[in-house]
Amino acid sequence: MSRQTTSVGSSCLDLWREKNDRLVRQAKSGASKDLLLLLKTWSPPAEELDAPLTLQDAQGLKDVLLTAFAYRQGLQELITGNPDKALSSLHEAASGLCPRPVLVQVYTALGSCHRKMGNPQRALLYLVAALKEGSAWGPPLLEASRLYQQLGDTTAELESLELLVEALNVPCSSKAPQFLIEVELLLPPPDLASPLHCGTQSQTKHILASRCLQTGRAGDAAEHYLDLLALLLDSSEPRFSPPPSPPGPCMPEVFLEAAVALIQAGRAQDALTLCEELLSRTSSLLPKMSRLWEDARKGTKELPYCPLWVSATHLLQGQAWVQLGAQKVAISEFSRCLELLFRATPEEKEQGAAFNCEQGCKSDAALQQLRAAALISRGLEWVASGQDTKALQDFLLSVQMCPGLSPCT
Repeated sequence: MSRQTTSVGSSCLDLWREKNDRLVRQAKSGASKDLLLLLKTWSPPAEELDAPLTLQDAQGLKDVLLTAFAYRQGLQELITGNPDKALSSLHEAASGLCPRPVLVQVYTALGSCHRKMGNPQRALLYLVAALKEGSAWGPPLLEASRLYQQLGDTTAELESLELLVEALNVPCSSKAPQFLIEVELLLPPPDLASPLHCGTQSQTKHILASRCLQTGRAGDAAEHYLDLLALLLDSSEPRFSPPPSPPGPCMPEVFLEAAVALIQAGRAQDALTLCEELLSRTSSLLPKMSRLWEDARKGTKELPYCPLWVSATHLLQGQAWVQLGAQKVAISEFSRCLELLFRATPEEKEQGAAFNCEQGCKSDAALQQLRAAALISRGLEWVASGQDTKALQDFLLSVQMCPGLSPCT
C-alpha cells in the first residue's frame, strides 16, 4: 500500500511539474494571454476508484495554478497601466480557490483598477470588502488614501494614512508551515512598482507628514515629522544617503522638511534646534565642499546632495530668525547660504564661462530655486531695514536665477 501511495503522489507531482514547465515555456514564448485559457481547458485525469487518499489531487493543483496565474496576470496588467484588461483576470482569481490573505490583495487590486478607471464608488466597495476579509489591512488602507486624495477628501486621506501607520506597527504573526502547494506559495512579495507595496512604517509616516504639510496642516505635519525622526534615529541603520528611488527621502531631507513644518507651525526655536543638529552631522563635510560641488554637478560621487543640504539648512535658519525678529542674524544666514550656493569650481572661473545649471546634475533645478529663494528672502529683509538698493540688487539677481519667480511669489 505504501508503494502505491508513493507512486500516486509522485505521479501527481510529476503532472504538476510538467504542467508548470509548459506554462513557463508558454510565457517565455510570448503566449501569456493564452495561459488562462490553457488552464481552464485542462482536464486533470480522473482518479481511479481504488486509488489511495492523497493530500492534494490534480484538480486541486489546477485550481491553485489557475487562481495564482490569474492574479499575477491581472496585477501585471494593472502595473503596466491597463486596468481595464486587469479586471477580467482579477475577477477570475477572486472567483477561484482564493484564500483570504490573497483575496485581500485581489480586492485591493480591483479597487485600484476602478480608481484608475474613474469609478471611485466601486473602488471604495472593493476596498471595504478587502478590509473585511482579514487582518492584512496595509494594502487596502494605502489604496484608500490614494482614492481619497483623488477625490479631494483630505481628512479621509490622512485618516487612512494614520490607520496605515498603526497597521504597519503591528508585528506579523508567524505562519504555520505549509505542506500543500497553495496559491500564496506561488505569489512573490509585491515589488516597488506594485500598488500593493506598502513600504515600511517610517516610509508611510513620511507620506503622512508630507501630505499634512502640503495641505496646510503645519501643526500636524510638525508632530508627524518629529515622530518620524525619532523613529529613524532609533533604527539600527539610519539612512544618510539619497535613496536610489522612491518611496522615501534620505535623513537630511527629512530634517529639512521637518524644519519647514516647524517654521510654518510657528515653532521657530524648535526649527533652529533641528537645523543645528543637521549642521553638526554634516560639518565634517564642509572642508570638502569644493570637491562635493564638482561631484554634485557630475553626479559621480557619494553624497552628491550634501552642498544643497547645507545651503538649505542656512536658508531655513534665516527664515526661523526672521520669525523670531532677529533681522541681522537672518541676513547673515541668508548670506552664508548664498556664499555656498554661488561657490564655483576653479575650472569654470579660468574658462570665464557663465555657470549653466542646465548642464549640471539632477540637483541643478533645486540649486537655482535655492539661490532665488535665498536672494528673495534676503531682499525682503533689506527692504524691512530700509536698504532698498541692496534689496533691488537681490531681487534682480533672483529673477536671473529663475525668471518665473518674483518677490511677490
